[in-house]
Amino acid sequence: MMRARMCQQGFPTDSRGSALILALLIAGLVAVLAVQLGQAFVLQANRTENGLLQTRFSAYLQGAETLAAQVLAADGADSQIDHLQESWATQLPPFPTDDGWLEVRLVDAQGLYNLNNLSVTGAYHDDLSVSPAQRFSEQQKQFIRLLQSFPDYPMSEAEAIEITEAIIDWIDTNDQPAGPGGAESLYYSAESLALNAANQFVADVSELALVRHMTPALLMRLQPLVTALPMPTALNINTAVPEILSVINAAQDLAPLPAESVSAMAQYRAQTVFADTAELATVPVLQGIGDNIALNESQGNDATDQSQPYSVTSQYFVVHASATIGERTRFMEALLFRDENGVRTLTRNFVL
Repeated sequence: MMRARMCQQGFPTDSRGSALILALLIAGLVAVLAVQLGQAFVLQANRTENGLLQTRFSAYLQGAETLAAQVLAADGADSQIDHLQESWATQLPPFPTDDGWLEVRLVDAQGLYNLNNLSVTGAYHDDLSVSPAQRFSEQQKQFIRLLQSFPDYPMSEAEAIEITEAIIDWIDTNDQPAGPGGAESLYYSAESLALNAANQFVADVSELALVRHMTPALLMRLQPLVTALPMPTALNINTAVPEILSVINAAQDLAPLPAESVSAMAQYRAQTVFADTAELATVPVLQGIGDNIALNESQGNDATDQSQPYSVTSQYFVVHASATIGERTRFMEALLFRDENGVRTLTRNFVL
């Protein structure tokens, strides 16, 4: 009688109540599935959009790299000397694209100091009884001078030699310290962060942070002026950045050129293209030391000759490119190598 009275009053029976609960559960499940499907659709749409966007970025940036390679190839066919008045060194304005802007800039990597030049040794490199000017090769003396050239980070010749010896040991394949300031694997294994000396060419400038005596402040100053190329290379005196000109000095002098001499030499070079490294002796500011600069053994200009510290030609160039689409910008750096066989890309790095 109670059940009948409940039905008459509008209360659901057990079967009707169960059906209602089941319907509510199904509706809730459908709602949850709808939300999840909607989120999955949005996520997939975003992934697709990002994928297409990344493809467009890659196309623009690699197009800039191809353009740079063509410019270098044409220049190599027309000229045997590389200098800053050539078309490849011209800073172009941004190119408009269908989606935004594209910027591309070519830099002569041999206008920077190549850290792997420290692997070039002198005739007395293992004789600690001779003077440093005799013990170190001209390429190594260049780096010693560079270390002493920062006015806001003063360094003595002895300190510069210690750092140079440590980097030489990081690169060379033996376990014999290059001097009192050197450090081989035995030294690094005793550090809190145990590791071994690389015993191979530097692959990236950031490696210097691991080397004995190196400080973050010094590395910050070095990074814009140095590079790490796959082999030792000659410094192109036509394209060397002004700060790097300080590494040019008489063979027996481990001090850098004074700042005023560097400025005068940069101004002189802006009006003159060196056709031969021997012309360094004719630079007015270098008179008195020009004849004592260690140019090379063969007096040639072949940039592939690892024994020569200076050249007027280059083989390694860096492409800096950036592409802007809407409010997003992507960057790329590529290392190009040019020889008689043409231009090819050695490395390529994309930066978000």
